Amino acid sequence: MPLPDLARVTSHSSVALAAGAENITTMEPAPAMQPAGSAAAPAESDTASTGIFGRAMQGGFIVFTCLLILLSMSVVTWAVLIAKYVYLQRLAKSGEAFTKSFWDSRSLNDLNSRLAEYPYSPVREVFRSGYAELVRGSQLLGQVASSEIAVNAALDNINRALGKAKMFERRRLEKFMSMLAISASACPFIGLFGTVWGIMGAFEGIAKTGSASLAAVAPGISEALVSTAFGLAAAIPAVVGYNIFAARVRYLVGSIDGFTADFLNIVERYLVSDKPRASAGSSPSAAAQSPLDSRI
Repeated sequence: MPLPDLARVTSHSSVALAAGAENITTMEPAPAMQPAGSAAAPAESDTASTGIFGRAMQGGFIVFTCLLILLSMSVVTWAVLIAKYVYLQRLAKSGEAFTKSFWDSRSLNDLNSRLAEYPYSPVREVFRSGYAELVRGSQLLGQVASSEIAVNAALDNINRALGKAKMFERRRLEKFMSMLAISASACPFIGLFGTVWGIMGAFEGIAKTGSASLAAVAPGISEALVSTAFGLAAAIPAVVGYNIFAARVRYLVGSIDGFTADFLNIVERYLVSDKPRASAGSSPSAAAQSPLDSRI
């Protein structure tokens, strides 16, 4: 066998020793092998640690603005829900208490003198308007020649006064319910607008990167869907609360209608009776007080 060339072996050995010395001097570790899925691990951990507001910020300015609008409307909606529930419950209790006192009182005049003792209720305000018109109408009975015309005029005036008072109280009962209607109808569309805008941005990112994989599409879509989730979270309580309060307002308006009918029955029985005509001859003040000082 031919002997190896000593010069060539020596040169190779010196090169290897020089490389080893350089590695020892720099102390650089050899590159380690990484698994195939390790590159995606940091991205997954970042996505998991990102909160809702962080996702919305990543979705862009429009998506974040929609989220802030929805949060504001949600706060207003819950404030109206809580305040309206407490308000309607209090009105229902005070209205029932006043109606009971109306039937238990000795006379309309006695009840009117104690109105300040009762808390506010729609029924109380309707009674106040009807009572004031009854006093004015009873004073006409002794001043008009035809009692039938006076009675009809007084009943019409009282009926209009009660109707006006009921209309005003109904508007007061429905106060702020328009905010619930706006939230119920507008919040889903605001959330949908933010979602569509965010998905548009996600597709633009796909077009720039040229990657249509699920890993590239999913973050942008999840950030955009946050807006829709907040829209539904604000709209659902508004829809439920609006329907509950609308039914409650209808119940209270029905109570006002029942009280109005009872009040008109009492007044009409007085006006068509002989009491005002009998007392009209004595003094107008007595005629004015006769329907008020006795329960008819």
